[in-house]
Amino acid sequence: MSEVKISVIVPIYNVEQYLDDCLESIKNQTFSDFEVILVDDGSTDRSIGIAKKYTELDERFTLYIKNNGGAADARNFGIEKAKGKYLAFIDSDDTIMEKYLENLYNAIIKYDADVAVCDFCFYFINKGKTVKANKLSIGNNRIYNRDQALKELLCDAKFRFYLWNKLWKKSLFKDNNIDMPHMFYEDIVVCSKVFCHINRAVSIDYRGYTYKRAVSKHQEVSMSKIRINDYIRTVPYVRKYLGEKELYEMAKKSFFRHVFHVFFSVPLLVIQANKTLENGIIKNSVSGMKTVIKCLRVPIDELDDMINGDAVV
Repeated sequence: MSEVKISVIVPIYNVEQYLDDCLESIKNQTFSDFEVILVDDGSTDRSIGIAKKYTELDERFTLYIKNNGGAADARNFGIEKAKGKYLAFIDSDDTIMEKYLENLYNAIIKYDADVAVCDFCFYFINKGKTVKANKLSIGNNRIYNRDQALKELLCDAKFRFYLWNKLWKKSLFKDNNIDMPHMFYEDIVVCSKVFCHINRAVSIDYRGYTYKRAVSKHQEVSMSKIRINDYIRTVPYVRKYLGEKELYEMAKKSFFRHVFHVFFSVPLLVIQANKTLENGIIKNSVSGMKTVIKCLRVPIDELDDMINGDAVV
């Protein structure tokens, strides 16, 4: 396949239970001018066999098999292979509605935008229940300039810090040397960086993506020291980039919303991970919360030490 309008990137790792539904939902899109880049990241279950089936059924699907490096590494690999002008990221345990690509593409073209955003649903596996994601829906199609869109993203209320539920111009990543950092919650860092470079974003009144969660909106299947520290590190990551692009003062109030979320989430995350941590709930919670505040106080040129430094819990 030579040139296509959209490259759909699907990182795969041990998702045999959900992969068929995901790939079938992509295959059945009303929009047809796309390629699907399946990146298996070292699966040990039947995922590779399921993915191969779709490459045989539909020439738009291509499978790459690599050693395990994590979701970020798989997405970076997919971006390098992408032929499309636009990128769509879809997690391999999620599904999309049949007009997902069509509606996002039409909006990004009509409004000459760099990114198009749609609403989504949560599907809670333990309850078999689907719920709308936002208390306040995105609403009618709306255009945002760079500053408006960045502020909206940092508030994490409507746009949300997800690579999926969006259609992106590939040039945003390639021209600005933006790739996925090898960490949990990398979406927060990447989305914030990319939104610093857009000229225009459009949100559409369409709930096109279903995000599967095991238990609830706020609880991971497993919580660990690494996850907690990576969530805390999103604060210096984002602050540093905003500062480098001279956008920190403009976006500071919205950025503080993210800081607020991280600060008050630390005790909840520590409680989830308590059995695997040393030093107890109170000491770890206080240490993590102090680090979040410190991220706001140190000079920007010292934030690298906090991004790459020792664990805080």
